[in-house]
Amino acid sequence: MSDRKTTHKRRIDYLQGVLFIAGSFLFIQVNYRYWYHFMEQYVLFRTTPFYFFGLLSQPGGFNAYLSEFLMQSFYFPLGAASVIALLFGGVAFLYYLFLRRIQREVSLFGALLPVFLFWLFPVETLAPLLALVFAFSSVLLYTSIPKKNLRYLVGILLIGVNYFLAAPAHLELAILIGIFEWVKGEKGKVWIALVAIGWSVLLPVLAMHTVYVIPLREAYLSKHLYHPEYPIPYAFWLIGLAFPVGAILLYGLRKKAGGGGKVKAVVSTGLLFVCMAIGIGWGKHPMEQAYRYDYYARQGQWQAIVTEAQRTGVHDKDALVYTHLALSRTGQFNEQFLQLPQIGEAGFIPQDPKSRLGLIEAAEVAWQLNHINSAQRFAFVGVLSSQRCIQPRLMMRLVETYLVNEEYKAAEKYITILESAPLYRSWARSQRRFLDPATAAETPWIAERRALRSVTDNNFDLTVNFSNALAFQLDDHPDNRAAFEYAMGYLLVRKDIPTFMHYMELLRDNGKAFPVVYQEAICLFFSTMKSDPEAFRSFPIDKEVYSRFISFVQSAQKVSPAILKQQYGDTYYYYAQFAPTLK
Repeated sequence: MSDRKTTHKRRIDYLQGVLFIAGSFLFIQVNYRYWYHFMEQYVLFRTTPFYFFGLLSQPGGFNAYLSEFLMQSFYFPLGAASVIALLFGGVAFLYYLFLRRIQREVSLFGALLPVFLFWLFPVETLAPLLALVFAFSSVLLYTSIPKKNLRYLVGILLIGVNYFLAAPAHLELAILIGIFEWVKGEKGKVWIALVAIGWSVLLPVLAMHTVYVIPLREAYLSKHLYHPEYPIPYAFWLIGLAFPVGAILLYGLRKKAGGGGKVKAVVSTGLLFVCMAIGIGWGKHPMEQAYRYDYYARQGQWQAIVTEAQRTGVHDKDALVYTHLALSRTGQFNEQFLQLPQIGEAGFIPQDPKSRLGLIEAAEVAWQLNHINSAQRFAFVGVLSSQRCIQPRLMMRLVETYLVNEEYKAAEKYITILESAPLYRSWARSQRRFLDPATAAETPWIAERRALRSVTDNNFDLTVNFSNALAFQLDDHPDNRAAFEYAMGYLLVRKDIPTFMHYMELLRDNGKAFPVVYQEAICLFFSTMKSDPEAFRSFPIDKEVYSRFISFVQSAQKVSPAILKQQYGDTYYYYAQFAPTLK
């Protein structure tokens, strides 16, 4: 190939590489940014020697340590997209260099195709990507050694190093070594490929009986690529095999790949652009809204949740829980909660939470409602059930609940753990001063929550019997605004107006203000369930509210439901009349 053609081909490769990295950045930022924000809190990277050597003592432990270090970037707005896009580009480039070792003429486009599988099957951690970096870097070192006997010896050593540092990179490396020797080896030398693969298969078994006390699956594949309690995802095997299979296919098609340089470059670049455009446009995470609202809640950006919910609507039950929380935190609950798609208790708190997101939501709701012991329990279960008992966000919640409950030794334990994590060190150190009882008692947020702690033993689980749990709280502290709003909202959603009226009598006797939605429910109660004009007059009902209710009653007999919805769709009496009754 002439120098001019070679230069042109390299420019096309560079263009496609830059385009792919930019497209990967947009793909992650648009579709998976908030998912990766969420995944960061399931990693607690620490700088202690005990943590480092603890991971190093496991197969693939160094790869996990490096992955957790880089995953700290997921906390920041552009962090995940930047790091993952660069790793995608790095894996593709290293693979491209390997392909050039087995056949001189190959384009970067062919090397990009297997990396697209990460678009189809995004991974929770960076460990699989880094394992590929280890494997490709090692095979490039192996193939750069011209002396055969030295190369074979280095290959055996590299497989061992990859196993201990980045398993299962050793399996990928052995297959790539096998492909190289099969393609480049002389007759009779192909046995090296079989030896490399056999050594990579035998090594974990030897390690199990000499170095590690671990199950077979963990010995081969490490426990850091996915949750150890889950089955191995099929995508894991697909991605791992795609690179060696791609290398074999490209080598087999090498004679048919020549010619049509400019046309082929235009077609491949155009195809790359189209594939990325489709992925960016239609590759959204199915729970993207819930993870976005979780991120806003984590940052305390409650108004952002309300604003987006008003603009785009709520399409996920987890997002609905966060929207209810946001409305309460911003003082808009009574005015807007009926505008949301109500689904019962599951819209106020997760039911029987076992998932990672469910436990975080349940702890957040319980904390907001000042159900301190429930918030502590959900946080503790979330910490214990996470991989390797790590969940810094819920550890922070444990610190807060222990401080409110005056359990200072327990709070200090988690403060100490969080102080060893770079991302959470500053926050943890700021909490240490509250370990002094006098300082804690004088701190407003602690004092306010202690003042609303339950007096009566409340044995109801918020996630199982929401209304009864809140009823016990309100018996002790009817001035708990968030709990009162949530309880009244739930009773109205359930159309349990008689129970709702019990609390309205207490509200009236305490001289508190009545939101419009409460007044509308009171009008409905005395109109349809209890005819008692004197009792009705004892409630502070605005003239405008009552007049609109009478207008609704008169119009309901004359106009269609569609017109009623247009005129009265924002009222409680319309909801009570036309919304389906929840089971």
